[in-house]
Amino acid sequence: MDALLTALSWVLGHVVPKDPDLFVFGGRQYGGNTAPLFERCGEVGLRGVWLTKNPAVLRAGRPGVVSSRSLRGLWLGARAGGVVLTHSLGDFAPVRFPSRRTRILNVWHGMPIKRISRADPSFAARKHARANLREMKRYEAMFATSDDMARVFAETFDLPPSRVHRTGQPRTDALFRPSPVALDFDPPLPPHTKRVLYCPTWREGVAVRLFPFADADLDAVQRFLEAHGAVMFVRTHPNDPGKLAKREGRLVPLQGDVVPEITDALPLFDALVTDYSSVYLDFLLLDRPTIFLPYDLAAYARAPGFYWPFERIAPEPWASTQADFLAALGQALTAPETHAAARAGVRRLVYDHVDDGATRRVLEVLVSGPPRSTDRSAR
Repeated sequence: MDALLTALSWVLGHVVPKDPDLFVFGGRQYGGNTAPLFERCGEVGLRGVWLTKNPAVLRAGRPGVVSSRSLRGLWLGARAGGVVLTHSLGDFAPVRFPSRRTRILNVWHGMPIKRISRADPSFAARKHARANLREMKRYEAMFATSDDMARVFAETFDLPPSRVHRTGQPRTDALFRPSPVALDFDPPLPPHTKRVLYCPTWREGVAVRLFPFADADLDAVQRFLEAHGAVMFVRTHPNDPGKLAKREGRLVPLQGDVVPEITDALPLFDALVTDYSSVYLDFLLLDRPTIFLPYDLAAYARAPGFYWPFERIAPEPWASTQADFLAALGQALTAPETHAAARAGVRRLVYDHVDDGATRRVLEVLVSGPPRSTDRSAR
């Protein structure tokens, strides 16, 4: 069935006139950098539709969400003057956007620490490398958080610098408002006044090592958390087999089934523990402590590698033993200002804007694109 819908979408995409005010938004889940744009695009005179085949997103019943496997979805995709995505056009399958009259704007899904796409040394050997290169050539715009990050995007996606806009990321606007997330658990969590997020990055083909210390003692971690009135929430990449299997005292799994969009929950945490996850760059906007556990730094620096030396973007504290880790975590919870100057230096590198205006700035780019026709015949 999808093959037939794909063929029909391909034909419609070529022959149907485009509505420059109609934009298709999407992502692998509902959220990220596209959801705020979809929800607010009417403020700048655009009509938005969210196209997806994700059953959970369709069941939620949000206004404007349409199945990409429906005839209506195919028609809206064919009529769209613009497409805004976070990963690739394949996320809208079976809908296709073959016409060059359709604007393609990629807001991506974070600011990278590790090398990705064309900057990844393994990119050329990947199955979809050629298709990815063809798609990149269609990007009218991408969006970064600073001049330095814009240079990273231009290099990574082979774009002229003029196509990378310094707007910030729409999803981080949520960091400047009260969090909409409630961390309610049954049975209830132990009494606590402090929350720590442990969020390591994904390693291709290798499970993450949680608490990667030769002197690891999780009972001691539990006692430390209890003494500080803290709970640690552990979130690994959804594809990582190394996740925390179950709740153990003050160590609590926090996967996507509990909090789909982790950025929305970041204001709830007093400190972050990570290795190379780009969630750290989001957390910088809150000016709160981060502790790094770069246990495989030499190997990770070789492949996939970093855009900057890791010490440039990850100031201390680093911990290689559990004793050092608990000392650093204690300092983070009792004296969070200790490394504020170092955090500020990285924040200046990564962010031109420290505010909740990214969604508005990206929407301005959407409406100020190529000259617009007056065709409204099939609205």
